Amino acid sequence: MQLDLSRSRRRRRWWLLPLVLAAVLLAGPWLAAVVPGTAASIGRFVGARYTAQIDALQTENFTLHQQLARSADALAENDALRRLAGCGRVSAAVAPARVLARGVGGFTLACPGAVSGAAVLDAGGRYAGIVTAVDGDTCTVALVRTAGLCGAYAGLVTPGIWQLTGLPADCGLAAGDVVTTPSGDWLGTLAVAPMPGADGLTASAALADTADLCASVYFVKK
Repeated sequence: MQLDLSRSRRRRRWWLLPLVLAAVLLAGPWLAAVVPGTAASIGRFVGARYTAQIDALQTENFTLHQQLARSADALAENDALRRLAGCGRVSAAVAPARVLARGVGGFTLACPGAVSGAAVLDAGGRYAGIVTAVDGDTCTVALVRTAGLCGAYAGLVTPGIWQLTGLPADCGLAAGDVVTTPSGDWLGTLAVAPMPGADGLTASAALADTADLCASVYFVKK
């Protein structure tokens, strides 16, 4: 005779099922109290980690933006230096100076060691203005009128207006003639031959190849 043990095992399994259900029912109130608290704790933990990560990313982003800004300034200065070196118009020593602010009739530069009265040139070696005030490591540049020499004649040029005025009506100058300051700094070239004014005694002409007054880097003559 053989015993059927499988049927006995199945009876024992069914007998355990009511016990499991009873245990779940008895533990229900405890689970209802514990699970929300656990979920809240998990939420606070995850939220704190998320906030910390966001703060760290924002700090890193701010640092990267600062590095990019410094790199942009350095790249602009290097580019300006290369253009100045290739223009062939500057023989005196100069110091690069970055624009800090712009105003009506001039701008402020970061220019340690600058002296009042020094000429300011753009990256093409062209006259852009003059240092009128120095305050620590910054200086104020004004677009003041200066004398302009062209051939054997002299007139006046105001940066930003770029017109040589006050020439003799019979000066005989032609388009393309070079105009410089008395110290030899490039102001531009005559865009056209000087035209006599209403008085018939003086003439004026617009200039070409003049300084870039919107640049981010200039050079202060020493």
